[in-house]
Amino acid sequence: MHKVFRYELHRLLLNKFFIGLLAVTVLYSYLVMDSEIVLGVANTAPFSGWSYGAFLADVLPLLLITMLFFITFLYSQNEKKVQTITDATPVNPANYNLIRYASIMVGFLIISLAAIAVSFVFYAAVFHFTDFGVFLAQILFVLIPAMLFTLGIGIVLGNVQPVFVYALIPVVLLLTFLPLPDSFNLLGGSFFSSYPATLGIVEPSFSIPFHVLTARVLLAVIGAVLTVTGVRHKHIRQL
Repeated sequence: MHKVFRYELHRLLLNKFFIGLLAVTVLYSYLVMDSEIVLGVANTAPFSGWSYGAFLADVLPLLLITMLFFITFLYSQNEKKVQTITDATPVNPANYNLIRYASIMVGFLIISLAAIAVSFVFYAAVFHFTDFGVFLAQILFVLIPAMLFTLGIGIVLGNVQPVFVYALIPVVLLLTFLPLPDSFNLLGGSFFSSYPATLGIVEPSFSIPFHVLTARVLLAVIGAVLTVTGVRHKHIRQL
């Protein structure tokens, strides 16, 4: 199974779309840091937890769109040809699907790490700030629930009709403009830009209200359930 995983990951990472999206992510991450985050968010320092969370929320739509493109690869004509070969192997179809979904998550994490690396280099070069460990909470809070939820809903809709995955792309873009409550905001941008002002203190420490944290955990759980459902549904269709 390790060989199969390496093969799937190799196919994903060497895809021309992956390389192109990686380049776009690096460039866009730098532009966000240099134009918005360099000034700080919500009257906090550029390297505060709030500003870094805002950076992640700004690049998150691009990261999620990248994941949706990865999911569309599962339903391409080339993938159907590969599936014909894999169906003739002794690999369990459900396990094989899990491996492919795992490779997609790894691809998403690699793209995300590229954006994070750009931000860290920017902080070190511009502000001589290198205490990057303080940003772990923001990384987990923003990226993991959104990744799991988008993966889950993308797989389920893709099993119904692959074109629905493409329809999710403009939906993700639309979410960047909708004034959603913090508890229902997949991207989480408004939380970092508006919540610090409600605390009534200068340069507040980063904190997450219980209802917002609960909502993010719920997103992650729903995404995991949808992913498992998608695996089982796709397995049934292959039998």
